[in-house]
Amino acid sequence: MASHKDNYLIIDTNVIIYAAKRNVDLVKAVQSMQLPYTPVILNCIRNELQGLSNSLRLAGMALELSERFDTLESTGSGDDCIRNAAIRHSAAVLTNDRTLVRSLKDIMIRTYSLRQGRLIG
Repeated sequence: MASHKDNYLIIDTNVIIYAAKRNVDLVKAVQSMQLPYTPVILNCIRNELQGLSNSLRLAGMALELSERFDTLESTGSGDDCIRNAAIRHSAAVLTNDRTLVRSLKDIMIRTYSLRQGRLIG
């Protein structure tokens, strides 16, 4: 796992599922932006994908994709887990969830989205 001194880019569940559905190389998309962040998956997100993988085929594909990234320990679930981890680590967040984007911007957390296979910040 990356050290605490790194700048993290937390990748949300919906981005991983989007990448799996659209066959987007998420690692390449993140690297192409040359952002000063280490992309990570929170353990709460990985747990969510594991739960969804029983009923949603794309979630299983997304879970495999998530294994290409380091895991960052977190507490809670859903948006609260992401918000708390972003605050705790001063991390940026990669999400396509507009509600989450608004709430993160309200507390000055940098956000990015994945659209048409490219990161938008």
